[in-house]
Amino acid sequence: MQMRVVLVDDHLLLRQGTVALLKAAPEIEIVAETGKGHEALQLAHDLQPDVVLLDIRLPDLSGIEVARSLRQDLAAIKVIMLSAYHHEQYVRALFAIGVHGYLLKTASGPELIAGLYAVCRGETVLSAEIADQIASRTKRVGIAASETLSDREREVLALVGQGASNKDIATQLVLGVRTIETHVSNAMAKLGVQSRTEAVNIAVQRGIIVLEP
Repeated sequence: MQMRVVLVDDHLLLRQGTVALLKAAPEIEIVAETGKGHEALQLAHDLQPDVVLLDIRLPDLSGIEVARSLRQDLAAIKVIMLSAYHHEQYVRALFAIGVHGYLLKTASGPELIAGLYAVCRGETVLSAEIADQIASRTKRVGIAASETLSDREREVLALVGQGASNKDIATQLVLGVRTIETHVSNAMAKLGVQSRTEAVNIAVQRGIIVLEP
């Protein structure tokens, strides 16, 4: 099945390089590209792509504003941020909004392509460099992951470990699907991992959650 992508980056040379890279990947189609936030929102409304690959810094709207609008108005579209910034506050703010991935512009071609495929499978992706940074900071300040995860995040992660989808969890907990996605994303960021499976495995190993047999 073809994955339809809208690429948003105001650096023309980088955008052209990314387009060339993704065009060579199987089952990925670049349906539109732009360097402006307002135009990105219009393209997303008109074309209904599977994924919007979005830069944080744009000349009119910030990527954060664009991401927030996409998550509020076009929740079916996956959003991956493509950024030059390592700042943890950006990562946490964007995952709180409900984006599905945060990759650095230094990511390799295979890493970017793998990230696109992953979000279309329902996973959340985070650059390994950012994940390591978060894990390192957490270790330095001596905060255990079990203490940083909220009760709700642990509850959601336990249900993920039992094989429940975000929709199933939302129904069971009487919450919105986007709220569940945010809890999963926050748990992954706190645990310093890039997938739901890794989050569950680490949480079980550290005794943060217990899966019922």
